[in-house]
Amino acid sequence: MVSKILFLFSCITTSILVVSCGTSVSTRYEQKPTLKENAAVKTKKYQQQENFDLSQYRTRLDLPKIKSTRPDVGNGLWYNYRNLPDTSKTKVVLNTSQGYRILVYTSDNLDEADSTKLNVATKTDRQDIYIVFDPPFYKVEVGDFRTTQDADNLNFQLKQMGFSDSRVISSKINIFK
Repeated sequence: MVSKILFLFSCITTSILVVSCGTSVSTRYEQKPTLKENAAVKTKKYQQQENFDLSQYRTRLDLPKIKSTRPDVGNGLWYNYRNLPDTSKTKVVLNTSQGYRILVYTSDNLDEADSTKLNVATKTDRQDIYIVFDPPFYKVEVGDFRTTQDADNLNFQLKQMGFSDSRVISSKINIFK
C-alpha cells in the first residue's frame, strides 16, 4: 500500500514538473524586438533638442598670407608641369648593331608584359624599355648596351629592385643620334 502511494505521488510530481517546465506556444513564437529596434526606442526616449550655440566660442586666427616662392605652383593641379622634359624631341635611330639587353620578363599575356614595362620604367627612370614579340611570347627587354659590363651593372640593380629573373642576353640594339 505504501508503495502504491509512493508510486502515485511520484507520478503526480513528475507530471506537475513536466507541465510547469514546458513553454506555451504563444511564448515560443512571440516576436521580440531586435537590437536595432531596442536602440531606436531608447534613442527616442532619451533624445533631446540641443540648442547650445558654439559659434561664439570659435577662435579667429588672422595669419598673414605667405606668398609662394615657387613660380609655377598655380592651383596645385599641374605642379612642375612646365618643367617636364620636352617630349617633342624624339630620338632618332641611326643604326642597329649587335649588343646586349636585359631580359626582365617573358609572358604570353600582353597586359602583364605592359604592366611589367611600366613597373620597370617607374623604378629605374629609363626610357629604353622594349616589349618584343617573339611568337608566342612577349618579352620585356631593357637597355641598349654595347658591352656586357654595362649590362651586368644594370642587371645587378634590377635584381636589387625585385626583378630576380632578369638576365643579360645578346640582342640587336638601337644606336641613337
